[in-house]
Amino acid sequence: MAAAKGRSLLIKKGSTVLAGMRTKGVAINGEPIDITSDDDSGYRTLLSDVGTLSVDLSIEGITKDDTLKALILAGGTSLMLTDITVVYPDGKSLVGNFFLNSLEETGAYNEAVTFSGSLQSSGAWTYGS
Repeated sequence: MAAAKGRSLLIKKGSTVLAGMRTKGVAINGEPIDITSDDDSGYRTLLSDVGTLSVDLSIEGITKDDTLKALILAGGTSLMLTDITVVYPDGKSLVGNFFLNSLEETGAYNEAVTFSGSLQSSGAWTYGS
């Protein structure tokens, strides 16, 4: 992917871009399976297959509405966000279900109220054009 503006990376719920975001982070993780035993002479040995695949999203921005706050305060199944799409500047996208596991709001004197939060993938996702 060629260089692009950070604001071109979008996180959407359905067809709606999540409001007020300034910073978005996407971490794609593959958790290894440790098969180390005494036979490995003290060296760690990992299975060549992945144990758990996951995607973690981090978000930060300016609070423009109370949509995310209402979701996290309601708790329960409202924290499972279906149909989340990460749209990359090159037009490719990552689509799946995500759990809203944290939200923090801060308000410095004489500045806008800001938020930060994180979402964790739940289940399989797809990536492509």
